[in-house]
Amino acid sequence: MNVGKILAVGWNYRSHVEETNAEPPKEPIVFMKPSSAVIADGDDIIIPPGIGRVDHEVELAVIIGSVCRLVTVDKALEYVSGLAVANDVTARDMQTEARKAGNPWTLSKGMDTFAPLSEPVPSDSVDDIQDLRLELRVNGKLRQAGRTSLMIFPVAELISYISRYMTLCPGDVIMTGTPEGIAPLHRGDEVVARIDGVGILRNRVC
Repeated sequence: MNVGKILAVGWNYRSHVEETNAEPPKEPIVFMKPSSAVIADGDDIIIPPGIGRVDHEVELAVIIGSVCRLVTVDKALEYVSGLAVANDVTARDMQTEARKAGNPWTLSKGMDTFAPLSEPVPSDSVDDIQDLRLELRVNGKLRQAGRTSLMIFPVAELISYISRYMTLCPGDVIMTGTPEGIAPLHRGDEVVARIDGVGILRNRVC
């Protein structure tokens, strides 16, 4: 899948904020992942040696279909052309150390293979983008489950907010945050993320 820039949102579900002992954000927390981190359904997540704990984070990804700048909330969803299942794979120990030092999360979030994405479906194939069930299983065991209705900042607000500061272009991806249940991955694990009406994303950890 060819993508542009990947913008991801941190702490967009209160349950995830609580499990990470963070403060609920007053505005969206936005960071970036490089396009080189993207892998497809069936590809392997590769954990580099020596980086410590690595976690899964199931997320709804929205794909931008047309140039979007300074868009209002009520018009924002008109710029979405597709939806996909995403896994915001995170080197958690590295991220924790970066947070403590007040440093960016780029390396912990942007390693090769750390942005699995399913094949997108048209956005108009889903009745309500804010009422979708997400889940993630590892080796068949349920780890994460939630609904997009529980987002702190709904998708339209995220698009509007980001478009104040940077132009969104066709092919750009926004990962919209993860619900509670993050947990470590280990080599040999099979990770299956699912969003009803959007798709299934299967990856093995190596």
